[in-house]
Amino acid sequence: MKTNINYYLIILLLTVGVSCDEDSFLEEIPKDFLSPEIAYVTQNDFDAAVLNLYAQTRNEFFTSDSENNFPSLAWDGTDMVYAHKNFGVRPDWGGSLLLPTNTDLVYGSMWKPAYQIIYDVNVIIGRSEAPQSQLTEEQKSKVQAEAAFFRGYMYKMLANLYGDVPIVLEEVTSPRRDFVRSSREEVYQQSAADLLLAAEELPNIDEAEDSRINKLAAYHLLSEVYISLGRWQEAVDAASRVIDHPGTALMTERFGSMVDHPQFGGDVYWDLFRQGNQNRSSGNTEAIWVLQFEFNVPGGNDGFQLERTVVPRLWQAKIYNDDGSVHPLIPYPNTNYYGRGSGFMSPSRYLYDNVWRKSGYDQDIRNSEFNIVRDFIVNNPSSDHNGKWVFKDNVPIALETVNDTTRNFFPVFAKASVVGQHPTELYHNDQTVPGSLTNAAQRTFRDRYVIRLAETYLLRAEAYLGMNNQQLAAQDINTVRRRASAPEVNPADLDLDYLLDERLRELHFESLRLLTLTRLGKLVERAKNYNPWVGELYQDHNNLWPIPFNEIEKNIESDLGQNPGY
Repeated sequence: MKTNINYYLIILLLTVGVSCDEDSFLEEIPKDFLSPEIAYVTQNDFDAAVLNLYAQTRNEFFTSDSENNFPSLAWDGTDMVYAHKNFGVRPDWGGSLLLPTNTDLVYGSMWKPAYQIIYDVNVIIGRSEAPQSQLTEEQKSKVQAEAAFFRGYMYKMLANLYGDVPIVLEEVTSPRRDFVRSSREEVYQQSAADLLLAAEELPNIDEAEDSRINKLAAYHLLSEVYISLGRWQEAVDAASRVIDHPGTALMTERFGSMVDHPQFGGDVYWDLFRQGNQNRSSGNTEAIWVLQFEFNVPGGNDGFQLERTVVPRLWQAKIYNDDGSVHPLIPYPNTNYYGRGSGFMSPSRYLYDNVWRKSGYDQDIRNSEFNIVRDFIVNNPSSDHNGKWVFKDNVPIALETVNDTTRNFFPVFAKASVVGQHPTELYHNDQTVPGSLTNAAQRTFRDRYVIRLAETYLLRAEAYLGMNNQQLAAQDINTVRRRASAPEVNPADLDLDYLLDERLRELHFESLRLLTLTRLGKLVERAKNYNPWVGELYQDHNNLWPIPFNEIEKNIESDLGQNPGY
């Protein structure tokens, strides 16, 4: 009898032991396909997810040549360029383009990819706290900080462009139709919180890999967000953490891969944009955050399409022979003629001329013959003018049609091209004219700055202007201008428009200009004043983009509302 009692007691204890963890017993964890429960476990799992944030940011905002994507949208419709080919000669930014129903543009260019990245960040942070996570506390802090950086960056850009937007801080696991917009100030505050976490937890710039963000990248963005919040001293302090770091300095001497090249001249600004010169490991102390591109490497994305977008089609520029026939300036795209441009964007007169006349046209190296190329030698044996300069020698070039002047021939901004450095795999079989390229050579085959120290100086100058301290603002601007051998600005002549001019001189085709102008409410004013061909079609409310109508339409349990004027 005693044996039977013990047997039943054991069965009872086993039953109670199992039943007390019923939730765990019923939890389904897939073993034969990828799911969040098994995808976010080890440090390698989380690192792969974080690296995907880099790839998404690079591919969505810094790679495409499409008229409906960044970075092209960051310049089109501003004081910088006239038009994108597919938008037509005079795009209607005040009407047909900036409609809430323009899904490709208003939703697909910024809203959709930014919120996708935010969603992925929320998954990473949430899963790092889940029971399945094997991260140590130290590993978890680093993962969360690196992910939070990207969330803060996305919210900054969303607030810059749209103003009030929803804040989402947790993984969305089921359909939601009740999102509400937070105020622009609240969005900036959330961005600041994420970036501050990143700044405190990320490795220092001297410890981080070239491909990864670091404390100083976070402090740089934090400075801009504090400016947007009117927290001027905190903005100065954040920028100063970057500027005063012993490992950072503006490059003031020639350096890198092309410094001794026998064919091309150059200067230190030109050197900043040569292939192989962007990363700190190359000796560049100005680099703060650099996106990595690798040619013919899986996942390397080959290169961003800046060259195709903003370099003219010199290989289609028409030169008249004496008998009236026409032959191109060069027979094929050519590495020595800035590659395979397509001339999608032609620079505004303000960008290639007027802004430099305010700056010291002949002194400023950013306007040198190396950095803005305005004249070219005819290099085509079929031309009667082979070997002559187009303008210097008064060669008869066709500058009559829209394509002649907005796609085929206009000043070349050298930072858009890896002149003389295109991959040899893309050389044309016909090398009658040395350096001829195939049509596949249309990318800028180098790494790309997201943040350079020069911009940090200009952000701190903006913060000083917010404090009405023109003297200190001028000191920072003049630090950048001295590197460019440009005349120094008098503090009494300094205002926000001068600062925006200086950003244009230093950061053209590099920073996302549109987001700076919408952040400051200056998009419409600057376009009307300095690019009227585009700007005259703007309306005052276009300083913010509309909330995408498809987001409003499906959010049936709450009213997202719309920005004024749309």
